Amino acid sequence: MDFIPGLPDDVARQCLIRVSYEKFSTIAAVCRVWKSEVEDPDFFRQRKTAGYTRPVFAMAQARVVPNRSSGGMKCPTLAYRVTLLDLETGNWSELPPVPGFSDGLPMFCQLVGVESELVVVGGWDPDTWEISSSVFIYNFLSATWRRGADMPGARRSFFGCAASGLERVVYVAGGHDGEKNALKSAQVYDVAKDEWAPLPDMARERDECKGVFHRGKFHVIGGYCTEMQGRFERSAEAFDFANWEWNKAEEDFLEDSTCPRTCVDGGDMGMYMCHAGEVVALQDSRWQTVDKLPAEIRHTAYMTTWEGKLLVIGCRSFGEAHVAYMLDLKSHRWRKLVAAEEFCGHVQSGCCLEI
Repeated sequence: MDFIPGLPDDVARQCLIRVSYEKFSTIAAVCRVWKSEVEDPDFFRQRKTAGYTRPVFAMAQARVVPNRSSGGMKCPTLAYRVTLLDLETGNWSELPPVPGFSDGLPMFCQLVGVESELVVVGGWDPDTWEISSSVFIYNFLSATWRRGADMPGARRSFFGCAASGLERVVYVAGGHDGEKNALKSAQVYDVAKDEWAPLPDMARERDECKGVFHRGKFHVIGGYCTEMQGRFERSAEAFDFANWEWNKAEEDFLEDSTCPRTCVDGGDMGMYMCHAGEVVALQDSRWQTVDKLPAEIRHTAYMTTWEGKLLVIGCRSFGEAHVAYMLDLKSHRWRKLVAAEEFCGHVQSGCCLEI
C-alpha cells in the first residue's frame, strides 16, 4: 500500500514529517502504514534532521480539584498533571493522565525529555505520600503512556536527574531515602532497553541536588548531607564517562549556599541559573549577571534554555499564580507568555523537548 496514493514514497514521507506533533496520533489512526511510519524512531530523526521539530516545555503543573474526605465533605486539593507549552507558538495544552495516577502525578516527580519521549521518574504517591520508584514514559509519536522498570535499590526522592538525548539514557543521583538519610549513590536508566544500571557512588551525600547534563558530562550540583538538613553547600561533581568515575568535587561551583534547582544547561554558553533577582551565567568559571528577572517573578519555579532563548516560570510571592517569561539572550528582551487561568498553577518540575 502506498503512503499517499499517486505520490512516490519519499515525497509522501516528506509530507508526513511536516505534520505538527499535536497531530501524530491522528495521522497514526488513518491506516496501518501511516501508524507504522509515525511510530518508527527513524520518523522522529528524519523530522529533526529536516528541521521540522519544535521546542516544547513539559511541566508537572498543579491544578485545584475537588476531593472527597472520609466524612463525605468535598474540599479542594492540589493535583499535578503534565502540561505542555509550545515555545514557538505560545500554545498551552495538557497530556492525558499517567496510568494509575488519574488523580494526579506523583508529588515531587522528575520530568526529563529523551528524543520524542517524556520520562516521569519517582516522586511521592499522591494518595499515600509514600516514596514511589515508578517510571512512566510518554511517547509523542504514538501519543501513549507505558510503564518503565522501577528504580532499583532504596527508594529515593528529591534526587538530581538529567538525560542524555544522544544515548537515550536518564541519570539519577543523590536525594534521600525513606528515613531522610541523604544518598551519594547514582544510577542510569536506558529508556530503549528499559534497564537500570548502577553508577559509582559520588564523593559525598547530596540531598535536594540538581542534575544537569552539560558538555557530555552528568553534573550533580549542590545539595546537602544528612547532618546538614537543608543547609545547602556550594560544591558540584561531574561524572567522567571515559574513565567511568566522578571528577574531583568543585568546592566553590556556586557563589552562595543556595538551592540549585534553577541551574540549567546553556550549551556553549555554560550554565544558567536564577539568583537574587537576576539571571546569571557561568562563564570562565565565574557567575556573571545576564539580566534582571521581570518584576512579576521573585520566586522562580523552573527555568530552561534553548536556541538562544531562556524560559523562566515563577511568581511574585508564594501562593500567587505562576507566570512565564521568555528572554532573548541576544537582544536581552523579555516577553510574557500569556496563559489561560487553568495553566497558571504551581510548577514543580519540567524539561524541554524537541518534537
